[in-house]
Amino acid sequence: MATWRQQTSAECQSDFDDLLDVGIEIAAERLSANWGLDPVAVVNDRDGGRRVVSAAQTESDQYSASDTPIRDRLIDGLRAEETRVRSFAIVSAVQVVGTSDTQLEILLEHREYALQILLAYDMPDPETFDLGPMKAAKGTSLVWN
Repeated sequence: MATWRQQTSAECQSDFDDLLDVGIEIAAERLSANWGLDPVAVVNDRDGGRRVVSAAQTESDQYSASDTPIRDRLIDGLRAEETRVRSFAIVSAVQVVGTSDTQLEILLEHREYALQILLAYDMPDPETFDLGPMKAAKGTSLVWN
């Protein structure tokens, strides 16, 4: 079975490597500052720009009175901009089924491929962010089908 690197372009591989690094940095910063992590997207635009997008609720936000999960709001926003976007990562903290453990989930997507990363972490105090084992699996495309 071919690995994801054997199935993707150099651009996709480079984007995923960079998005994973940035996603981990953002998670570490936000978890250290807030002891929590609302889902956030790191977006590489087709023109070469990069931006961080969060789904903040405001009075004008179409979701402000809804129960739509933040991750779904981010995906809706990315779908609305799909012609502008080259690749993205959605970074969130997820509960491990059957345990009380929380892991980072980083959903990486490029026009060519989707990858799901689960990364164990430990924060014994606000200054320490230790990474544990990483698991990767082929993901489901959220924006490009």
